[in-house]
Amino acid sequence: MNSTKDNAVNGVIEAMICRHLDILGHTSHGVTELRLFDPFAQVAYADSPKAVVDLCDKMDGKTTGIYVGVQPRPVHLFDLAPNRWVPARGGAGGNCSRDEDIEYITAAFFDIDVTSPARQEGHPASDEELALTLRVAQQMAGQDGLAAHSTVCCSGNGHYVLAPIVAVPVDDPEVARKFTSLCRQLADGAAGQLPGVRIDAVYNTSRVMRVMGTVNRKGEPLPDRPHRRAHFVTEPAQDRSMMLYEMIRNADAVPATPAAPRLPTGLRCNLRKIEKCEFIRYCRRRPQEVSEPAWFALISNLAYLQGGIDLIHEISALDTRRYDYANTERVIERMLRESYKPVRCATIMGPDMVRPGRGVFRCSQAARCPVRTPMYLATSHAVYTR
Repeated sequence: MNSTKDNAVNGVIEAMICRHLDILGHTSHGVTELRLFDPFAQVAYADSPKAVVDLCDKMDGKTTGIYVGVQPRPVHLFDLAPNRWVPARGGAGGNCSRDEDIEYITAAFFDIDVTSPARQEGHPASDEELALTLRVAQQMAGQDGLAAHSTVCCSGNGHYVLAPIVAVPVDDPEVARKFTSLCRQLADGAAGQLPGVRIDAVYNTSRVMRVMGTVNRKGEPLPDRPHRRAHFVTEPAQDRSMMLYEMIRNADAVPATPAAPRLPTGLRCNLRKIEKCEFIRYCRRRPQEVSEPAWFALISNLAYLQGGIDLIHEISALDTRRYDYANTERVIERMLRESYKPVRCATIMGPDMVRPGRGVFRCSQAARCPVRTPMYLATSHAVYTR
């Protein structure tokens, strides 16, 4: 471990990482994927606990967080980043795992956070807020299938419930849908216990979670809202749950998303043209002022363009407080799956796009601009009906 740390501290951190890996149970089922989302998105695949420890040691404290894939990754992905960090590339043809890659389910994971104004402004959780998420985590950990087989963890800003499962082969897409269905059912059993506490829907099979023992540097710290090191709250569970295995096998599957008419992706274009758009320039110059709806509008105008997905990540990452590579990928994938149309300029300049405390975005070229959505600046022909 890092020579700047005390040997005793190094030993405790290494032990936490290894115990986390024991719970996840990747050995004999594949390799372990590690992810970083800032300052640059990176990915690594590790074939041993020692490799995971070494990779974490290189980046601990240098990023907002180090994340690990909850489920094991197929061995063939190892060659994309063998025991080393490399730049991450999302989407089809990238080097990050996707839901369809997962071959085994070895753990269930629940992410519990607060929704206070301070957290929404990008600050870490307070001790009082952590106490609230801990109460919900304890409630969840006592449910059938989780009781006696789950570990409560502190992520630094909230709490996790992590339960090892007798490995379930994902030999049919319906298995993944059953897993999602069961996780939602278990989360619903604890949701709404306390106001201001939410359980994030982290039930897709390629999900990642924070590595126990590593520092959570997400958010701007305050005296009463410091950065913390992720750690175990309860003794890590040793026994893999056969009950959860059976519950997954017998769950009602979440209906598959019906196939929708897909708009063309990877449209040939000139992205340099869209850089002249004042909205794109605004998102680059003032990333902290971009509201969630405005960010969604940005994605809707870039996702279908050739090279647009990389540009989405490039611009989104300028907001170091809020950028999350995995969450950005999920929004992009949902938008493509459900065939969203690009948000129009008139909507972008409307009051619904305002971030609290900020003014409405105005485009000085609106009256003279030949297009009604930023996307059209880059394309050579109309794709959507205006």
